[in-house]
Amino acid sequence: MTNNKQQTTNNKQQITKFIVFKIADYLLALPMSDVLKVVNFPPGSNHLGVMGLVQLGRHTIRTVDLHQQLSSGDVSSVAKNLPFLVIIRNPQGELCGIAVDDTPNLMEFPLDLMRSVPQSFGQSNILEMVSHTLVLSEEEVATTIFMLDVKRLFCY
Repeated sequence: MTNNKQQTTNNKQQITKFIVFKIADYLLALPMSDVLKVVNFPPGSNHLGVMGLVQLGRHTIRTVDLHQQLSSGDVSSVAKNLPFLVIIRNPQGELCGIAVDDTPNLMEFPLDLMRSVPQSFGQSNILEMVSHTLVLSEEEVATTIFMLDVKRLFCY
């Protein structure tokens, strides 16, 4: 009886939770373990936003504008007062916020669907910031989600 229980446990797929959001034409994701909080973009932060900073309570944090890096436009989206910030810590432990257009979604994915992105690939901005991709197929439509790697994000 113990063997059957172990076999059932081994056959279960490992599911992990992610925060998924869209920037430019890309769906990006971060593991929940990397996300501290999702907050509304603080009102009145336009002036700091232009400099890549935002005031959150008593903290002044750096904002990461992936729009600028991933889209063809030259204008920083942070200065446009985006509605949400995904709060993470950079590799040095400092608070940082990723500016996001729409409400991020909490999603669960089986880890066996993820595919590694070769580090040496580096031919486009997006591939320098991600570690894995996940392709979801639904009714003949394939959707690719890029898994951001916090270490790569801040080395870029």
